[in-house]
Amino acid sequence: MANLIRGAKSGNDWTENELAAYNIHIQEQSLQDFFGVASVEALPDAQASLTILGFSTTKDRNNAPDDNTYRLLHFLDLAYIPKVGQEAAVDLFAEKLLNQLGYAQGRRIIMIRQALPFFNCGSNCSAQMDVCVLDSNNILLLVQKDKQLDNNADSEPQVIAEAIAAFQRNNYTRERELHLPVLHQMVIPAITMHGTFPTFYKITVTAALNDAVKTGVFPVAATVVYRHIPRLPRRISDGMKNLANRSILLRYLEAFKQFV
Repeated sequence: MANLIRGAKSGNDWTENELAAYNIHIQEQSLQDFFGVASVEALPDAQASLTILGFSTTKDRNNAPDDNTYRLLHFLDLAYIPKVGQEAAVDLFAEKLLNQLGYAQGRRIIMIRQALPFFNCGSNCSAQMDVCVLDSNNILLLVQKDKQLDNNADSEPQVIAEAIAAFQRNNYTRERELHLPVLHQMVIPAITMHGTFPTFYKITVTAALNDAVKTGVFPVAATVVYRHIPRLPRRISDGMKNLANRSILLRYLEAFKQFV
């Protein structure tokens, strides 16, 4: 793949071609290998806030026990099958759900539609994150929705580009603002959302991969991105709309916090 054409692109324009051009491969992992547990039943229960408790047991938002639960279920309904022009509903649902699950505890915050500088092929470009968790110094988690509704773009190459941009940004902060040595490797956790169905990733970004992307050359060493697609009792296309699926996916999201 060393002879593939490489050109400066925004992260949101990355496709499978860029993954091949930079020797990046996605490898599916089992539940045991990815999360360290043998079965879905061994995943931790979601934190039992009143909103999450109501969200996990209420099918129809009109039967919600309180206003916060109603609003979260309303975002779920909008994100389940977003209409063209309403794709932001997926971002909003992800942000609200991650907040309720405690991803922004302490001094962390969750942001939507944040653009990062993304230097590639000798040019300054950008990578826009749909949702991200960050603290004062680091981008900690990326969430990218599937944009197939409007342009058939693939969310996996995009979120990998965003992880490389996050590597650049985190090291810039370390070197220029904190006066710390740069890190030569980071594992950036990420989630892609197809409607209300999440897929989980561990994206290892190395200095060698970053240098290859910045200069537009083929790296000799391959980069392996680990992925886990949840196994559900009902159809994946049902996402969290189905209560049985929802209960399991909440446990997945709780378990994924260990990597953030």
